[in-house]
Amino acid sequence: MRRHNRSRRDRTLIKSSAALLLLGVLGPFALFPGQPLSASADGVTGGADAHPEWKYSKVIKLPEQTPYGELYLDPEVYAGAADDLRDLRIVDNTGTFIPFYKESSEELSEEQLIAYSATLIHSAKKDANTLFDYKVTPLAENVDVLGNRLDFGLPGVNFLLHTRLLGSYDGVAWEPLAEEDLYNVNGRVQSSIELGASYRYGYYRLIAENNVGNLTFPSLTLLRTTRVTHTDHFTQEQDAVYDIQQKDRQTEIIIQNPDQLNISGLQLEIGGSGSFTRRFELYDGEGSMLAVSGSGELYRLDFKDTEIASTSIIPDGASSAFPLRIVIYNQDDAPLPVEGLKLEYLLDRLVFAAEGGQPLRLLYGNAEAAAPQYDIVNFKDYIAGEGKMLAGLGTAELRQSPAADTAQTSWFQGKTGFNIVIIAVSLLLIVFLARKLGRK
Repeated sequence: MRRHNRSRRDRTLIKSSAALLLLGVLGPFALFPGQPLSASADGVTGGADAHPEWKYSKVIKLPEQTPYGELYLDPEVYAGAADDLRDLRIVDNTGTFIPFYKESSEELSEEQLIAYSATLIHSAKKDANTLFDYKVTPLAENVDVLGNRLDFGLPGVNFLLHTRLLGSYDGVAWEPLAEEDLYNVNGRVQSSIELGASYRYGYYRLIAENNVGNLTFPSLTLLRTTRVTHTDHFTQEQDAVYDIQQKDRQTEIIIQNPDQLNISGLQLEIGGSGSFTRRFELYDGEGSMLAVSGSGELYRLDFKDTEIASTSIIPDGASSAFPLRIVIYNQDDAPLPVEGLKLEYLLDRLVFAAEGGQPLRLLYGNAEAAAPQYDIVNFKDYIAGEGKMLAGLGTAELRQSPAADTAQTSWFQGKTGFNIVIIAVSLLLIVFLARKLGRK
């Protein structure tokens, strides 16, 4: 009986020893699974080291303090960022994200003015009023007159007259159009009448009411003012990197595009002299032909006193293909002496709130990032009116990536290493227990 109790105590001691051994070996891993032993307890926060999941950064150079800034992206950013630029971020020196919005074009509004001369063909006095009839001269035969404002030549004396304006297609039947005061009072002048819309009248009648001074208005100019709005894309030009190959009566120009620039135009520099005409085609990196604007021909026509040339290639839509390939068909003519090639690419602009601690930085190169959404985009019109300071970008800086951090940790601190240690210790304990129990 004593021997049996002793055996039971030994087995209990063995189990307790095994449990303590297992806890001693596995304790650090259970408490700190997969954590680098050299890592700070608080982690890395703020400043240039914040957000290590972004691979690249560039310092944003602002000349001086300003509420809002703008910058244009450069080829290094296009090369390292996501294709759709969704991973762009701006941070201050504490790592705080700064709101911005991206734009690739702007709308420009221009006023266009067309002027028609007119001739005074008749004037008459009727009671206290004076009538002046004018005939408008068309810009060309069989082209309609179209105007929305009239400018009158004024007398050279101080005056103020209330006037009425009528229009006519034939100079016989008149239709009322507008009423306006015309005056020249101590340098303050009102000489025009706005019609509010464009009319096709060929004749106009001005009635100067209560013209007791018998003032005359000998000249009239009909104007048509329109405001045209068009979209202007941001572009930049640079020398292209290319190779030329001659084969099968064709010239092939291979254009490298490692920075994934969105190419919107190509300009060939052809040397030599004399006239030439060549048909060409443009292909992307996969061999698909790209549509181009124009006739699809390169040419130079030399005349006695002038030269007509077209050596530009404009894709119908900008392309970021890598590479691009131009095929020039020479037939039996000698290849063209291509001496240079420039490319034009589309630019993107970031407009941002220049707040937070300086310097600000642009982060990019994070395939997992989604496009940010900031409400600053709702204030674009206000910011445009306030004005923005142009900022520059520094050189690209390669940041510490998560992959590099993982590579520097010890193999046993990773998930795989942890599992291997668990299995090995378990096997050792099984062997140890088996031997102890076998001896009893």
